[in-house]
Amino acid sequence: MMRESNNRLPISRARYHLIPMIADLFAKKSFSGHKIDQTLKENHLTPQDRALFTELFYGFLRFGHRILFFVDKFLSQPDKVPDKVKWIIAIGFYQKLYLTKIPDHAIVNEAVEMTRRFIGEGPMVGLVNAVLQKFLTVYQRFVKLEDQPLWVQTSFPEWLANYLSQMWTPIKFYQMAQALNTKSPTYIRANIKKIPEEKLILKFKEDNIPCFQTSVSNCLLLPELSISPKDIPGYHEGLWTIQNMASQRIVRYLEIKDGDDILDACAGYGGKTLQMAEILKDKVNIHYFDTIDKKMHAIDVRAQKMGFRHVKPVMQFEPIYNRMLIDAPCSGLGTISSHPEIKWFRTPEDLQEQSKKQLEVLNTYSQYLKPGGTLLYAVCSIDKNEGEEVVKTFLGEHAEFERDKSLSTPFLDTEFGSYLLPTDKGESGYFIARFLKKA
Repeated sequence: MMRESNNRLPISRARYHLIPMIADLFAKKSFSGHKIDQTLKENHLTPQDRALFTELFYGFLRFGHRILFFVDKFLSQPDKVPDKVKWIIAIGFYQKLYLTKIPDHAIVNEAVEMTRRFIGEGPMVGLVNAVLQKFLTVYQRFVKLEDQPLWVQTSFPEWLANYLSQMWTPIKFYQMAQALNTKSPTYIRANIKKIPEEKLILKFKEDNIPCFQTSVSNCLLLPELSISPKDIPGYHEGLWTIQNMASQRIVRYLEIKDGDDILDACAGYGGKTLQMAEILKDKVNIHYFDTIDKKMHAIDVRAQKMGFRHVKPVMQFEPIYNRMLIDAPCSGLGTISSHPEIKWFRTPEDLQEQSKKQLEVLNTYSQYLKPGGTLLYAVCSIDKNEGEEVVKTFLGEHAEFERDKSLSTPFLDTEFGSYLLPTDKGESGYFIARFLKKA
């Protein structure tokens, strides 16, 4: 329980939940936006406290590698300071470096109280106070980053910054990192089976929710939200669904049409499955499969909610499909703008395993594509070993397939596919390649 004094909390509600949430994140090495929403609702945070909590939590995940590097410079024996103490100091640094409306005394006082609450009385309380007081007098030294190592400039783990900069060049990686560290807005897709895009915009306007059209058909932008998107009217009625704009671009390159037999072989929670149903106006059977039962069930629920009758699960496969989407499980390195925790959990060994799994997936499901059929391979990653290197290996092992050289995009086309690089608009990074099965 929180200590109280004169019926007032010594730590603001926005900051009180930060350290437990960060600790839980690192202990489980997993993340759930739903859990955050649930925590904030259960503890009755005001919209202002919710906004501050979200800013500090995601700010720590985005810039924590950089800020913890700075924190260590103020510690004489950083290895002996508990992680939670470093997190508390880092949150204080973040507020001074990246926020403008929080006074210095609030930064220090709240950090000291957080230390008392989560560490206890003792020398760490004095340490936190001393470090923050000193930092506040010299913080301007840490605003300019030009002289810092690349991994500090980009706030990526050092190994991952080296890996991606060698793969793409330091300048290209830096540009991508800037985009990936940008807060991703909420993109949604209008369910035109239930409501036209224009009417949905008017509905949002009536509910005082800012909403803007994008360059992608039926893709709308909700720029600033103080509540969970799922709490906005229309979501539970199936009028719209959440889907990043880059993700909404992918399906278009499968070029589906009436009369196609379609399989979404790695459907996840069904974003692209349902998008295909929308494009074809629910006139064509679209089969979907995922190895995780929870996701299969979620697609069924979403399809019913959105009014689709021809979206059907499949458990046994036959070579009957002339259109196939394989949005393979991957590292997710292209989605860091919306999932910054990915930077903290990926390892070099993990990335090596991804390409092996992707080849297994391609080998498994490609056999169910009919001769003359089209397969679209996609991963939401900027790792070339998950993109064009997988394609090279697959084509080298499968003479019955060839790359569809007619695929042309307005993005970064290469010999073996196309990269949709992350943008400062919060679009995820993807790689796509289109194959033809020889007749």
